[in-house]
Amino acid sequence: MDHTATYSPDDNSLRLYPAYRLDKEDYNRVKAAGFKWAPKQELFVAHMWTPHREDLLIEMCGEIGDEDTGLVERAEERADRFSDYSSNRAADAESARKQVSAIADNIPLGQPILVGHHSEKHARKHAEKIENGMRKAVKMWETSKYWKSRAAGALRHAKYKERPDVRARRIKKIEADKRASERTKNNAEKYLAAWTDPDKELTLDRALALSDISYSSFKFPLAEYPREPPVSQYEGDMGLWSALDGKIITPEQARDLIVPAYRNTINFCDRWLSHYENRLIYERAMLEEQGGLKADAFDFQIGGQVKHRWGWNVIKKINRKDGVITSLSLFSKSYPTKVNVEEVQDYTPPAEADIEKVKAVTKLPPMCNYETEKCAVMTQAEFKAVYQDHKSSAVVNQPGVERHRIRVVDGFIGRKHGAVTEKQWGWVKVFISDAKVKHPAAEILKPAVEIPAAKMENARKPTGHYSEPEKTIFDDMKDALRNGGVRVVSAPQLFPTPLEIAKKMVEAADIRGEHRVLEPSAGTGNLLKAIGSAPEKVAVEINHAAVEALARCGVSGLHIVHDDFLKCTPETLGRFDRVIMNPPFANGEDIKHILHALQFLFNNSRLIALCANGPRQREKLIPLAEESGGYWLDLPTGSFASAGTNVNVAMLVIEN
Repeated sequence: MDHTATYSPDDNSLRLYPAYRLDKEDYNRVKAAGFKWAPKQELFVAHMWTPHREDLLIEMCGEIGDEDTGLVERAEERADRFSDYSSNRAADAESARKQVSAIADNIPLGQPILVGHHSEKHARKHAEKIENGMRKAVKMWETSKYWKSRAAGALRHAKYKERPDVRARRIKKIEADKRASERTKNNAEKYLAAWTDPDKELTLDRALALSDISYSSFKFPLAEYPREPPVSQYEGDMGLWSALDGKIITPEQARDLIVPAYRNTINFCDRWLSHYENRLIYERAMLEEQGGLKADAFDFQIGGQVKHRWGWNVIKKINRKDGVITSLSLFSKSYPTKVNVEEVQDYTPPAEADIEKVKAVTKLPPMCNYETEKCAVMTQAEFKAVYQDHKSSAVVNQPGVERHRIRVVDGFIGRKHGAVTEKQWGWVKVFISDAKVKHPAAEILKPAVEIPAAKMENARKPTGHYSEPEKTIFDDMKDALRNGGVRVVSAPQLFPTPLEIAKKMVEAADIRGEHRVLEPSAGTGNLLKAIGSAPEKVAVEINHAAVEALARCGVSGLHIVHDDFLKCTPETLGRFDRVIMNPPFANGEDIKHILHALQFLFNNSRLIALCANGPRQREKLIPLAEESGGYWLDLPTGSFASAGTNVNVAMLVIEN
């Protein structure tokens, strides 16, 4: 027996530490007994002691030792494992985020990727990579948060279970379970004695009566209990009483079946009672070592005030069980009306006047006995014979007479004794005919008795307001995925300005803080981002998707106009100190846009534009640049390759 086993009273758990891999038969037995494999600890654990589990471990290990580690210590080890999981997943999340950033740092989350039709296929592949990376990053981030909360929860739960008030409640629960086992054992001993009483003959009638008291079922196969029809041939589970009544078994056979069952029950209860007693010894010793409950230091009296988690209340009644105070009934207009002693946080003794006030308020009014119209008339013997649940007393508050009590019974009983009531149910008054008649005294006006005022009736401490945790980049990714993920929108003739060229154009523009700037073909906003925080920028864009993207591009001081630039006029847009543009190139559109843009310039202003480096553009635009004091610059071949085209491009500067 190389395996070892331990029991921990802290959490009532059994643990099996296997010395080697269990064979299939032993593994199935351990799993069937309710043990679970904990891979990181390399052990099997069952979080509740039972006789069957204890017997299995003794069979496999020879003995069960004490668990060396305590509840908090195990929780700390568990929290460390959870923290490692959290750190690993956080590292995975950050790695996935960096991979996404390498592709999409220039694309704001939630903004569609705008591309010309030349580069749409390439952009969709990038979008798929971005979205998959975002999903992985969010998943790893959420997993990291989960394990972080599990680590905190493991420690919090362990420390909670070690609190004195929680331990006291656990002791109460064990005591209740012990009482239940004692009742079961006592009943089994009583029935066992009745079945085996040597002084009484076991007749069929006696066997039927005994089997009717406590239900037990057995199987009665034909091979062991042969019988001929019309006796039942059923071989499944059948109650002992039915088997006796159906002549399937004799009273002696019934005794031979039920007596071992009762003895097994007694032995089973003895095992549990021994276990409960050991647990109580341990828990009480631990509670005493912790200094016991706060309530143990208080001498509770009626009229005193106790503090609990909801505030302060005055004690109305002290509740005891077996001479020990278990709870306190309270004066309260709302919850709670009773508090267990383990929940008491503080206590203030009552003043003499407070005790008298509580006694006056809680004093039962006198019991009266008088005949009224439509009441039930009963003798003392008849009232005594009524089952307890169907009789009671009621307090009468009637003007002109003192507050008093009368006897009442359920309506269906009262009607048998002359009561007249319209309701099917409800209480009716009772007059005891052979008892002394007693009427309530005349009411004497007295000052109203008030209960002592509690210090802070039901004043629970404020718990504070919940504040949302600060959003992270992973929250933004999650929102973007929830709102449709990464989208690609194709815009005809859209060739986004490469960042290096955009910087070169802005340098040529020499934009100052007081300048008003126009971007007539804004597209994805690369030129606007390169311009930065100029005081006023106007962007014109015809594509709806591009307009939506520009609204989220993060450029300050921007006014967006959703229109065809060729239809705009200086009267609608105004005039500008700088025009910086990357117009459409197809079919000479760049020439039209540049010539149209010139009319939007102030005097002493400047236009910087990109255009196709073709014969028509050179013929029309180079003379304009040179005559104005500007210039024409041939850009390197492949400057727009990143935008999906190899068209030759030039940069044009025109002074006005």
